Amino acid sequence: MAIEDAAADLAAEFGGPGPEDLANGAAALAAGLLAQAQSFATTAAALETSDTGHNGAIEAAAARASLALSMAQAVSEAQGPARAGLIAAAAKTLDVSLTGAVIQLRAAALSLPTDDAAARIAAAQIAQEIAASLGAA
Repeated sequence: MAIEDAAADLAAEFGGPGPEDLANGAAALAAGLLAQAQSFATTAAALETSDTGHNGAIEAAAARASLALSMAQAVSEAQGPARAGLIAAAAKTLDVSLTGAVIQLRAAALSLPTDDAAARIAAAQIAQEIAASLGAA
């Protein structure tokens, strides 16, 4: 038996994330994005109160916070390619590059607030599918 056949047999036996894993992965990814949004919003507020002329940094942090909220909504409410479309529209509106959006999405997938391994795998898969749809795989 060839190595490829053994790998295919193993994948067929165990399969990928199931529907519940994908739902949990989407929820965990959305929670990670919400945590990012809070962090960026806190940063923007701190810069604003420091009164040291960081207008560009304040705007960038606020845009990233808004994008994280938009991505959390897209991940939790849309499916498949629609997620990428919503994220692309939000990134364009907020003047954030698609590459920046994908990096932000992948960072959220790496910092999930769960120890559920199947949900982590599903979240990484969702992030990769979105990145591929955005042309930033």
